[in-house]
This record gives sequence, structure tokens and C-alpha cells, in this order.
Amino acid sequence: MSIPYLVFEVNSNLYLIDAHFVKIVEKEERLAVLIRPYDMSIYSKEPHGRALEPLLRMDEVEGYLKEAFIASYEHSGEKFNERLKHMRRWNIWRFLGIPTGHQRHIEKDEKLAEESREAMMALTIFRKVLGIKRRDELDRVSIRPVEYVYYDVLLKGEEVFDRYGKKDRIYTQLMMFDESFKREFLRKWESR
Repeated sequence: MSIPYLVFEVNSNLYLIDAHFVKIVEKEERLAVLIRPYDMSIYSKEPHGRALEPLLRMDEVEGYLKEAFIASYEHSGEKFNERLKHMRRWNIWRFLGIPTGHQRHIEKDEKLAEESREAMMALTIFRKVLGIKRRDELDRVSIRPVEYVYYDVLLKGEEVFDRYGKKDRIYTQLMMFDESFKREFLRKWESR
């Protein structure tokens, strides 16, 4: 199966973004992992298998990436604050000797920590790609679409491999953690 990738240029650097699954993943933070550094050694100009249609058009890539940066910027702060608020409240209850269910709080903190890490990772990726730190710097970023290329993948069990037999860690992880991605990937794979 051939997945379309959109090559785009930011500050004289080239990157690729999955132009199909970027609009399928469950959480906005996960679309950041679908951005890859430009390396044409594993991509091709023409598909070698059944090509998926690009859902991300060239004329919308700049707005899409800027909106995703804003969402990640805001979401990372929200998740961090939510975790701090939970920890403060729990510590006050513990200090006062009010039993509130230790294991329940540990589980909630682990979930909030995971969400916070995912949001911070997405923000880090967007900051690197766009070359900015803060939201107010977005107006100086220019994103220029270049072309579509294709990334050929194979599915073996629940693991995804490129056409050279190298395991694709990003798609394999998404198969485990993102139900929307997994459902769409399997549907497209079975209909090829």
C-alpha cells in the first residue's frame, strides 16, 4: 500500500507529512509524529502499490500546520496545569489525613502524565519543524508545499514495515495506541 506524503519547505528546510492519515488520528498531538525529515531514499515519486488518496491538500498545509501548532501549544499547557492541580489537591487531602483512594490517584496521575508527555512531544516537534518557540511568532513562518511522494508499507501481523523490510516504529505504535488510525489502516489494507 502506498501512503501519500506531502513535501513542504519551512525556512529552507524540507519535511514530509503523511497526507492521508494526518486527518485520521484520534488526537491532534499525534499528527506531529506523522511529520518526518526529508529523506528521499525511502520515498518514491510514483506509488508501487495501491495508492491512498491525499486528504491534506497542498493549498491547506500551511494553515493546517499552524493550527496544529496552536492546538499543541495550548493543549500542552492545559495538560501540565491539570496534572499540577490534581497533584496539589491530592497532597492537601493526604496532609489533612482524608482518605481518598491512593491507587485511584496514582492511576489518574499516570494517565495525566502520559497525556502531558504526548502533548509536550508534539509541541517539541512543531517547534523544531516550524523554527519557532511561541505562538506569537507564527506570522513569520512561511510554509510552501512542494510535491506529493509515496511511502510504501507492508503489514505483518500488527506491525508496519517499509518496502525494504525495516519496521516503521511510528505506524506500528499508532496501530497499538490509536483506534481511528488502526481501523482506517486495516480497512485500507484489506481493500487493496
